[in-house]
Amino acid sequence: MESNHTEDILNNKGQLFRITYQHHDYYFRVIKPAKITASTNEIEILLDEKTYVIEREGRTWVFKGTGLDSDFANAIGRLICLRYRL
Repeated sequence: MESNHTEDILNNKGQLFRITYQHHDYYFRVIKPAKITASTNEIEILLDEKTYVIEREGRTWVFKGTGLDSDFANAIGRLICLRYRL
């Protein structure tokens, strides 16, 4: 991850999350954290300067409308659930 990219993410408002997935560190932010409750089924995140939506499918999380790694989405979803105690 480039340092200027990391600075861009750090300068945005909202809580910064860090996750290590497949030996790489990723930083992301939840775009609307106030809307996260136990019944939340979709969460919008900012990752690598792009906006993604992860959605709950049963007990797992997947990226909505993209072919991105569902295990990565599930790891992000679990991290958010731990933070918000869902």
